[in-house]
Amino acid sequence: MLKQALEDFLYKKVLRSLMLTSKLGRQCVLGEASAGYNFDHMYENKANGYYGIGPAIDYVLLHLPAVKATRARKESIIKILGEEIETRKSQGKATRIMDVACGAGRYLAEVDAGFNQEGVEIIGVDYDTKSLKLGRSIADAYRVSESSLRFFRGNVFRLERLKKFGHKIDWRPNIIVASGLVEYLDDPKAQSAFQQIYEALQDGGIFLFFSQQNNPSKKLMEKVCTTGSGAWILYYRQPELLSKWLMEAQFKQINFSIDRWNMYNLFLARK
Repeated sequence: MLKQALEDFLYKKVLRSLMLTSKLGRQCVLGEASAGYNFDHMYENKANGYYGIGPAIDYVLLHLPAVKATRARKESIIKILGEEIETRKSQGKATRIMDVACGAGRYLAEVDAGFNQEGVEIIGVDYDTKSLKLGRSIADAYRVSESSLRFFRGNVFRLERLKKFGHKIDWRPNIIVASGLVEYLDDPKAQSAFQQIYEALQDGGIFLFFSQQNNPSKKLMEKVCTTGSGAWILYYRQPELLSKWLMEAQFKQINFSIDRWNMYNLFLARK
């Protein structure tokens, strides 16, 4: 009992107070932990904060292993998308990418700008309007046009609308990205999402997604950080289970790798 009381005091009083002085910490504590713009701050990796000590605390948080792993995730997405675009260009094919939990979509803008928007069409879907607004400003900074990178507001936890959405705008992706989705879904919803994503893809298309099997900041996240729906609690799964679900959804050529922090599983599956 005493040990638990001391731990709660450390996390909920001491660490929470310190985190409120930093930009990343404040957003995580005050219900914005899972917001796309919060992850964009991790990607930018520029310490910021309040009350003098804030930038130093922000620097420490931005260099936690879990945050480093998140930045590495972004670079992996850029590399894989770039390779896939190059392959399709060599075959005279256009690349159509849909990101179903895009946040501010910084990596989408970077990929699109890197190919001068040639033969690349991207749609980013997220529910958070602040993240989408930031995404458009990032795209503008990279001089990416709205015809090449479009953002739409949509509930990514209701993926049954994904196929209808594509039909509505007469647009079907050959790549679907989900960089921060699966770990927020319970088992039945995750399995259903895999099936719906399979149906939404063009034949031969790929599904690129990340899931978490562990998180070195798990206790901090659950005790101190919050989202719009409560504590920041994720579903942690082993890659073998996710591979099984992908096979049940009829995906082929399923490959996965684990990052050096043993945190993120990167999956590539082809329809």
